[in-house]
Amino acid sequence: MTAELNEKKQKAPAELVPSVEQLTATLRAVETPHTPPQDRDAVIRGAQAVSSTLDVISRPGTPPALRERLTGLVRQVVSTLGAGNDPGTPAPDRRAVFLIAEGSASVLGVIGDRRTPQGLREDLAGIVHDVTSVATGRAPGSPGDARRIRGARTGPQDTESLEIARSLADQLRMISDPGTSGEGRKDVARATHDASSSLDGANRSGASDEDRDQARKKLHGRLDRARRKVEKYLSAQSLPDVRLGEAAVRCTDSVFEVVPEAAVGRHVGDLLPKEWGAEGVKNFWKSQERDSDFLEVFTQLRNEKMADAPARIAQLIPRLADVVPAGDLFWVLGPPSLHCLRAAAQLDEYSGIESGGWVKKAEEME
Repeated sequence: MTAELNEKKQKAPAELVPSVEQLTATLRAVETPHTPPQDRDAVIRGAQAVSSTLDVISRPGTPPALRERLTGLVRQVVSTLGAGNDPGTPAPDRRAVFLIAEGSASVLGVIGDRRTPQGLREDLAGIVHDVTSVATGRAPGSPGDARRIRGARTGPQDTESLEIARSLADQLRMISDPGTSGEGRKDVARATHDASSSLDGANRSGASDEDRDQARKKLHGRLDRARRKVEKYLSAQSLPDVRLGEAAVRCTDSVFEVVPEAAVGRHVGDLLPKEWGAEGVKNFWKSQERDSDFLEVFTQLRNEKMADAPARIAQLIPRLADVVPAGDLFWVLGPPSLHCLRAAAQLDEYSGIESGGWVKKAEEME
């Protein structure tokens, strides 16, 4: 990946050369053993999306206005990836920052596609600007004035804003999914942009408490609308016609990716080897099918070693249903939530095993 970026740096506009160099440095930095594997994966996926966008920017036929727009967005995404790797970024915030960067990078291809309607392009570019500004600690309305997270966020409201920005960036990944239909994509993007554009008011320094309270009410009202749009779109989809093991893997991986380790550990920790308790699980990473009844779960322990162990699907899926309640499923996981519902429905149908509210939600979609 770094060699590819070094090659593309030669063709990139001069104003993007520092960004390409920063991205290369970030990729090298996350190669260390102490880097959580999810963070490393997020940086790599983000870098791959940026690399593809550099091709679009360098292409002679790209319209100048689009090239300028993409150039600015690439700089924002790369800055966000760098902020996630900054030693000044508090550890609890780091995963959220990387996920914001990855989600933002995921829609660069849609924005750069000349077939994308201009209204959709503007909404997506606006969301990227809004969420990366929160992640890098930029002052509202000042895209070039980056203040590192250590100096920009000090209170619980700031932490809340970062989590909201992450949840909005998660919707970008759904929007960039090739399977998301045109109208659904536009509806979700419009509502998500309305919400992201309200982040500034809720964080504006110097505003009175009353003004900030009003801004937060406006933000949460728009978040509720965005959630309803996501719920409406995903509720209209069909559950994937896949085997239980495949559905369980896609579901498990999506939960591991976006849900904090502490929440996952509280519900699934006792399904894993007791000897791990001595070291403790630092990160739940991913899974893969072992056989028709088990998944192999891969983790990073607190001693930085990677470890894996089998987990019975019939036990794991019901526990994950406790981690992400049915009412939050679509908003938190996006399209992979359909695989969670598929796995829950199969366990219920063939084994009589219930998975919280997931089964009822799956039945409502049939």
